[in-house]
Amino acid sequence: MREINSNSFNISLFLSVYIIAQFLELFFNREFLVSVLPFGLAGISVTTVEPYLHFAYVVGGASYVILLILQPVLLAYSVIYLKGWGRALLTSVLASTVGLDLIHIAVGINNTSFNVPYIFSLIYVALIVASSFYLVEKSGRRSIYLLMVPDVIAFSFLSFAWMDQMVGNSIAGIISGYSGFILAYAVIFAGASFVIMESKKTSWKSVIPFFLVGALVSIATVLNIIPGWGFAIGVAFPYIFGILGVTDWMPPVIFFLAFLTLGVAIGLRKNDYPLFLGSVSLMAGTVIFDSIPLTVYMLAPLMASLIMMISKANMEKKAEVQLSK
Repeated sequence: MREINSNSFNISLFLSVYIIAQFLELFFNREFLVSVLPFGLAGISVTTVEPYLHFAYVVGGASYVILLILQPVLLAYSVIYLKGWGRALLTSVLASTVGLDLIHIAVGINNTSFNVPYIFSLIYVALIVASSFYLVEKSGRRSIYLLMVPDVIAFSFLSFAWMDQMVGNSIAGIISGYSGFILAYAVIFAGASFVIMESKKTSWKSVIPFFLVGALVSIATVLNIIPGWGFAIGVAFPYIFGILGVTDWMPPVIFFLAFLTLGVAIGLRKNDYPLFLGSVSLMAGTVIFDSIPLTVYMLAPLMASLIMMISKANMEKKAEVQLSK
């Protein structure tokens, strides 16, 4: 039995808009905030270049708001058409997400003192992980598990840190620390493993441009061509990509693998469209450690799994319609 029953609603366009918004938010919000650092380190006043950066501010902020709105819509759409455990899990995630966002708006969006109770945060993370795994299993695209490894470890870092703060358990604190330590290694493992597993299915014509760009970025990183580039990287990995535990030799490797993995994912567009959408969405979104109250980044792995599942159901529906003609 099909898990999601697609209808006349143009879900393909909806998913495309969501993923485009993810990349716009990534480049014009998260990455943009770090990209201004080299100006200051080079002695250039940010206020001098601010008029030229206004466009990025607007696009980044608007993209974030779009994601904030589309995520509950996508969850609600899936709740309507899912059955069984899938519906129960996503209903819980939807209710928690909407409630959390409304509370955060009520106390003030710029209120940095707003903290979610630890027990609620733990339950919320458990629901997100369980729902993500459930949808991946139903979609049959198990290679996406590889790309989820960094997010799972990031959730482990957060969860055990909360346990440590909640009950003062030193073991939980140690596990959290080790989770942060191995996170960067997990990113390298995830990218390399996904590239190897999907190398036969992808189109290498699509991969080559990303390979070249990744190589150039890696070389620029090693040579520190841009003033302040090294400092920007130190800020970028934890606050833009949610990656802890990065040592000196890792940035060039991670940059190269990131572009290569993205190229492999895009190369899957013709051979495995659901996996293409899911993997690209997962790479555009990430678990960032100071954004739990806003939920947008925390939901990244679940949204990627959901997009993959909906795309699969949509393709099956179209195939059935064609066969019936």
